[in-house]
Parts: sequence; C-alpha cells; structure tokens
Amino acid sequence: MKNIIFLDLDATLWLNEQIPLSASSAIFQAKHNGHKIFVNTGRTKGEAIVPLLPLKLDGYCFSAGSEIYIGDKTLIFDPLQPKDAKSMTQFLLNHHVGVSLEGSEKTYLDAINKAIFLQRIQVHPQAQAIQRFLAMPSIDQVREEDYAQFTKLYLCNPHAVSVSIIQQALTPNCELTMFGLDTGEITNIHHNKGTAIQDVKNYYGNAYRTIAFGDSENDLTMFEAADIAIAMGNAKPEIQKKADYVTKDIRKHGLYHAFKYFDLI
Repeated sequence: MKNIIFLDLDATLWLNEQIPLSASSAIFQAKHNGHKIFVNTGRTKGEAIVPLLPLKLDGYCFSAGSEIYIGDKTLIFDPLQPKDAKSMTQFLLNHHVGVSLEGSEKTYLDAINKAIFLQRIQVHPQAQAIQRFLAMPSIDQVREEDYAQFTKLYLCNPHAVSVSIIQQALTPNCELTMFGLDTGEITNIHHNKGTAIQDVKNYYGNAYRTIAFGDSENDLTMFEAADIAIAMGNAKPEIQKKADYVTKDIRKHGLYHAFKYFDLI
C-alpha cells in the first residue's frame, strides 16, 4: 500500500532546522518507493520553506492547515481576515501581550516579542528561527496590503496575563492554542493539522493511507485524522499515549527507524 506521510517539523523532522542525515535518507528512499511526503506544521511558508527545499517534498501544509501546497499548486490559502487580525492585535497589545503577525510572505513583531527573542538568542545563539525573527520589521511598519497574507498570531506572555483575558481577543473565526502560560498562537478556527491531512487525502481521491509523525500537543489533531499516528521518542508521555506507535528519539534516528518498521523503505 502506498502512503502519504505527514511530518511535523520541530523536534520531529529537524532540530534547529538541522535535518538528520538518516531522516533525509529515509525520505528520499520512501519517495523512490512511491510514497508521498508532506510536512505538516504550524510554521508559515515564509518561516520554513527555504530549509525544506533540498528535500524536494511532494507538498507542504503550513500555518496549521490554512496554507497547503501540492507541488507548484496552491491547494488552500485561507489567511486570517484583515479585520480580525487588526482587532485581535490591538486588543493584545493593549493588554501587554506580545504579538508577532506571521504571514505567508512577511512577518512583523512588537517590542515585547522582540525582547523575548533577544533573551532566547542568548541561551540558543545558533537558533536559526530566532535569528530570522530578530531581523523582522516592527509591527508598527505593517502596511494595509500585508493584512491579506497573515495566517497566524504568535503570542508571548511575559506579564502572565490570564488566558481568560487573552481569549477575549478572539473573533469568531479564530481559536487560541496556549503552550503553557508563556506562549501561544491564534489561528484560523476552520483549519488545523488534522484538516490538512483530510484536505490532501481528498485531493488524491483517498487513494493513499495516511501516516502522521509528531511530538507535541498541536500534533494531536493530526494523530486523530491519520490512519497511523507515530510519536517521536522525545515526545511527552501524554503525546506518546495518543499514538499508534512510538519511534525512537529524533537524536537516535527516530524517523528512519519508523520508516523501516512500517516498510516504507
């Protein structure tokens, strides 16, 4: 049976945007064997596409399913409504919650988020994503036309604003996912990693079995939608419990091990 394999990025396919050689090898072998490989990530296209290009994947599910590409074709691009992005950003800034407006092509961040990223780069000086964010323009430089391409808001919450207050920012078309109390994201409520799998599966006429790889809370919708859910060995225990199979840690060639186990290579 041929499969469509969906890979989360951080701590699944790569660490600090460095893809283990064993993972690259597994992907190329699986493609040669007729399987299709997609990434399925909360990151936007602008954040993630460049490091992925050498893999020559079959497609990309970005921005938690609201931005999907198959080959050179755009299957779905459903950004936040401009009025929603504007109102939510203003509410959050008024309540001292940091905001990054992340888009398919451009991203802007406020002073709170920039300060947090400056702290993080001191701890992780080689972190490619943080370095890129620090080079992004300030949120006060957003142009009107930019609002047509924002797919998510990334939040930093150093002042411990209560989640109940943050939720008041939400418009009916959006949902909040918090990662603890310190960070979170607001995305299009109509899309997630699970709907991304179904959208791709529908495109191919349900001709493939689907296999999802992940390691964190925002991968659970993907686990529910896929025919087979695989958790990385470095995933939290509660995530591993939701999976059909637990492979090895990413540092111990987890992807390659699972590809072999399921006869993908």
